[in-house]
Amino acid sequence: MTVGEAVSWVEGRLAAAGVDAPRLDAQMLVAHALGVERTWVLAHSADEFVGEGLDVLCERREAREPLAYILGWREFYGRRFVVTPDVLIPRQETEHLVEVAGGQPNVGSLLDLGTGSGCIAVTVKLTRPEIAVTASDASAAALDVARANAERLGASAESDGSVRFVLSDLYSNLAEEKFDVIVSNPPYIGTGETLMPEVQDYEPHLALFAGDDAFAFYRRLAEESQDHLTLGGCLVVEIGDGMLHGVSTLFEEHGWHVDQVVGDLSGNARVLVLKPLHVHG
Repeated sequence: MTVGEAVSWVEGRLAAAGVDAPRLDAQMLVAHALGVERTWVLAHSADEFVGEGLDVLCERREAREPLAYILGWREFYGRRFVVTPDVLIPRQETEHLVEVAGGQPNVGSLLDLGTGSGCIAVTVKLTRPEIAVTASDASAAALDVARANAERLGASAESDGSVRFVLSDLYSNLAEEKFDVIVSNPPYIGTGETLMPEVQDYEPHLALFAGDDAFAFYRRLAEESQDHLTLGGCLVVEIGDGMLHGVSTLFEEHGWHVDQVVGDLSGNARVLVLKPLHVHG
């Protein structure tokens, strides 16, 4: 069997299983089995396939296990982040959150609340090394993944450009600390919503589901975040499709104003920059 035939074989199985983009996934799985990059697979389709374990890899993807968990990584902002089932798989739209949060003026300190894989915190630190970045999560397992990514990508405690990690449910272990920017990609899926099997069956529910009320985590942020912002500071959050009005209204009812709305590449409102209406001492 040639490399090209292996790709076609996997593609057929994945298509029959209802997988989106079966050819791309097939190329990635064949590359993984061979220990090479996808570009190599594309350039060597006539070569003999000498990889191992392709059938098992294919079975996992047929069962709708996310490709990122099978490969063990997902690219985010041009870097490969290790991912495990303990963390949400980084999404491309979240790159807008990084750009907005890291692009705020006069930022000396930033908190990434619910860091997961660490993709936001680590990317901000590597692009803006002068910012003191703290990353928190309620999951110790997620923090282990985030620390590993920080070390692997050069934002570890071994250098001055280190990200600080804190195990904390929202602000529970951050006491009286204040930050210039607080950034969060919170759980914003309601319990009853129908999701793709890759998400519903494999990704961590703590990072996905806000409960019966999809706005529950935003409500906690609105109620608790003002006490942890410095004078002139802001809260930057990602929102789901169709949530702009609901999230904006919720924050306005809790004494915030929407300073900026940023859309994603599809034109959907994706990121909100929020500031307190009244100055807190």
